[in-house]
Amino acid sequence: MSELARRGEGTRESGAFLLARVERGSRHVARVVYFDDLDPDALNGAISIRGAAFARLWELCTQSQMRVIGDVHTHPGSGVAQSHIDAANPMIARRGHVAIIVPHLAQRRTRPSDVSFHVYQGEHAWTSEFGHDAARRLRRTWW
Repeated sequence: MSELARRGEGTRESGAFLLARVERGSRHVARVVYFDDLDPDALNGAISIRGAAFARLWELCTQSQMRVIGDVHTHPGSGVAQSHIDAANPMIARRGHVAIIVPHLAQRRTRPSDVSFHVYQGEHAWTSEFGHDAARRLRRTWW
């Protein structure tokens, strides 16, 4: 959270891809790759990642034997529902991809129940969980 806050500078959205080891069925985040590390111009108020950044992401995944299981990004204010743009443009358009949204540009202390948890179902459909339902989907651990 602190790194998302730092990168957004309290004025713009920030985000990252969440990677897990390739092991069959693993959904434990083992690495975080920030959008602006892949594309220095990605954080422009909103988030816009150019195609070349995805080539770098896939290369990184291949080299480290990991896969993208989700993404996290911040929203201004307390709203953590997906925007129309978020819902229409999944970062990875693969069924099961998770998108987590953090309020207040991650500038405040954030509890798991403050975020939202969205799972891509394919064909621009999502299931979404908020509050304690979202918190039950997340487990924080020290690395």
